[in-house]
Amino acid sequence: MIPGGSSAKVFKAGEQFKLKRKVEGKEVEQEVDMLDLPYDFDSLVQAGSMSGSSAIIVMDDSTDIVDALANISEFYAHESCGQCTPCREGSLWMAKALHRLTHGHGRARTRITLRALPITSPAADHLRVRRSLLLARAELRRKFKDEFIAKGAADEARARLSRRGPFHGAT
Repeated sequence: MIPGGSSAKVFKAGEQFKLKRKVEGKEVEQEVDMLDLPYDFDSLVQAGSMSGSSAIIVMDDSTDIVDALANISEFYAHESCGQCTPCREGSLWMAKALHRLTHGHGRARTRITLRALPITSPAADHLRVRRSLLLARAELRRKFKDEFIAKGAADEARARLSRRGPFHGAT
């Protein structure tokens, strides 16, 4: 779940959060499961996120997270105003790298490439598009890194097999 659209911290099913609540006039700390987390400003802030645009993106466990980030990246590459080079070029390169990964042409190191893309510039810190893309990229890559690595490794293995040919090693 991504509260606040794609510009907020990602919550993964099974995560637990400690929230401070008033119970009978006393402030107590309660542990709350992600699925039971109230969707209000204060609760989201205590859980380390925000309400952002007040949109919410909910994905079940059948969602391909790499595809989801590719979709988000394509949106931000299109929406970039193009004023600063890191945002303009970085968002485009990120969308291209994720397109390769989602279309069977990824590599195991694509996750490292995504981390290194220059979508940052101190002069452009006011740009919401850039910050939103950076947060989506960082959060999804951090919480679902195994999915990115597996997808790239599977593409590499397929590519190696296709280069060897169908009869390689046959007797």
